[in-house]
Amino acid sequence: MSYNYNNSYYPPPQQSGYPPPPPPPEQQQQPYGYYGGDQYQQPQHQQPQYQQPPPPPPPDTYYPPPQNYGNGGDFKGAKQYNREPKFRDLWAALLFLAQFALFVVIAALFIKSLPSTTFKHSGNLSYTKNFYSWPTMIMWLCVLLVSIVFSLIYLGLMQMFAGQMLVISFWFAVVSMIGTGVYYLAAKIWFAGGIMLIFGILYALMWFSWRHRIPFSKLVLEVVCHITRRFPSTIVVSVAFLILQAAYSAFWSLAFAGSFKHMEQYQNCSTHTDRNGRQYQSCSNPKQILAWVFMIFSFYWTSGVILNVLHTTICGTFATFYFFEGSPQGYPTKHVTLSSLKRAMTSSFGSICFGSLVVAIIQTLRAIVRAIRSQNDDNLAAQLLACCADCILGCIEAIVEFFNKYAYVEIAVYGKPFMAAAKDTWTLIKDRGVDALINDCLIGNVLQMGAFLCAAVVALVAWLYITITKPEYNTSGSYTAPIIIAAFVLAMSMFMVLLKCIDSGAATTFVCLAEDPDAMARNNPRLFAMVREAYPRVVQGVHAVDGF
Repeated sequence: MSYNYNNSYYPPPQQSGYPPPPPPPEQQQQPYGYYGGDQYQQPQHQQPQYQQPPPPPPPDTYYPPPQNYGNGGDFKGAKQYNREPKFRDLWAALLFLAQFALFVVIAALFIKSLPSTTFKHSGNLSYTKNFYSWPTMIMWLCVLLVSIVFSLIYLGLMQMFAGQMLVISFWFAVVSMIGTGVYYLAAKIWFAGGIMLIFGILYALMWFSWRHRIPFSKLVLEVVCHITRRFPSTIVVSVAFLILQAAYSAFWSLAFAGSFKHMEQYQNCSTHTDRNGRQYQSCSNPKQILAWVFMIFSFYWTSGVILNVLHTTICGTFATFYFFEGSPQGYPTKHVTLSSLKRAMTSSFGSICFGSLVVAIIQTLRAIVRAIRSQNDDNLAAQLLACCADCILGCIEAIVEFFNKYAYVEIAVYGKPFMAAAKDTWTLIKDRGVDALINDCLIGNVLQMGAFLCAAVVALVAWLYITITKPEYNTSGSYTAPIIIAAFVLAMSMFMVLLKCIDSGAATTFVCLAEDPDAMARNNPRLFAMVREAYPRVVQGVHAVDGF
């Protein structure tokens, strides 16, 4: 594979029926600079003009560059690449470290308050009276291992059968919705059953308008899987961060369980008399509520930082391949993924913490609103207001997460501060038509199907474990449903973490394509030709509009 180094797309050689186009005009090189001092300089890009546009290249055809290829040519991606990163949004990194240190101190106090029998066991899995015990930890370890194995198998299937997986995932969603609707109707839940059936039928009818997206989605998935095979370290890093997230979640769960016992000492109770002369006791514990709010906020922020560091690391790896694969100077570093991880953990860490902080605040507010809803079941007005607030916050959260996903690509490639990356992402989405490119990509359907299947298999494993071992704390069966639901949710989230390499790779491909389509023209002419035909605004380049 090879890349274009002089900021222009080289047409294919002369073929019968097509007169040769003139060479691209000489262009005035602009001072790119990935940062000039403290001010980010937008690079200037001008699309070459031809008297007659060249025909799209046939599939799997490579056209060699001109004779002066690599001899003094300027490579836009190489100039903009984050070679000498600067620390950005340092205040956010320091604030994150401060809150994490505070959480560790509080968690240590809460865990000490757990019963002394916690994690003490005689060795027989059946005689387990305490939920927080080693047999239970073994069950969650099995959940983790099965999730990792299933995710790796599913990733292999995606690489071997990209097109088939796209079709299967579409109809899997249809069958799931219709099946859920039929189940609700059988259970006499008429409204929910009718809604699911209607959505399932409408989704099936959309096949006729969506099937044209499959060739494009298949090609994108094949490109992403090819780069993943080229850098298997992306999968290794994903597994490492999955284990890190699982360990943090287990530690947080223990601390949250211990908070009930530890915060009892701060509870204030008082006796009151109602209008009928009957006495009742009212208790309040504002310190416990504040502790819970902080712990929930800390969980959202820390989990977001962990996942976004992984996302930024993979984005940096894919961007390095996109700009430097096949170039004369080669890669800017020997260990591409390790170098990308280093940047994400140092110079870009503050920007990652900043973006994760915004989402964590919204998620914490949603958790508070949901708690208010659960405490006011008899108050219709409070329920209505809380429901509206939850809906609005949910929409805001989805929008912020969508933009953050692509803003982290800008951070990974160019080392921008978070606000500059968010602003450039808005320009990318609004002016270049990348939103159409994203909406027409069906890779998300394949990942969602895999997450559901992984969650179903892992939930079955958890059910088998608790059924076979029959722990004493579950003699009444009260723990069975919560454990199965928890295993289902955890497996789904772990699957999405492990296959972050696919999701992040697709996002990086879209951003880099809009930023510098010439590199894609040389690297993958099939994908470039398909995008140029269906999405002409995208291949103009994100900065090309100023040149027209």
